Amino acid sequence: MRIDFGPGVEWGGLSQAECELMARDYRHQLAYRVYFAALWRANQSGHAEFRMGELARVLAGREGGLPSAQSVTNAVGRARSLDLVGRNSTVRCLTLPHHRFQKGGRGGRGCHVHGDATPWAHSA
Repeated sequence: MRIDFGPGVEWGGLSQAECELMARDYRHQLAYRVYFAALWRANQSGHAEFRMGELARVLAGREGGLPSAQSVTNAVGRARSLDLVGRNSTVRCLTLPHHRFQKGGRGGRGCHVHGDATPWAHSA
């Protein structure tokens, strides 16, 4: 996949491994940790899938305490309201809009949660 954000638009790469570290770093606000989790896990179509309860484990607190299901849902909602993740993001799949995230190389293109192999049009 060729990465292209449009004519004259500069872009740079990021380390998905570093994004995982940021997502797990309890010092950051939960909404931003959700965003880092999306960047870490995103596939070539901008979808970042998580198993049931997995995002809560990623967002664990300082002593490893898990946030409540409602806290995780609220964090995803806050990330959506800040336009950090797509409007159709859930605790099971965080989406990133095509104008913000594109990925070449490894990683699938489908989404088991949204059931769509070409979800860019739905993730903004």
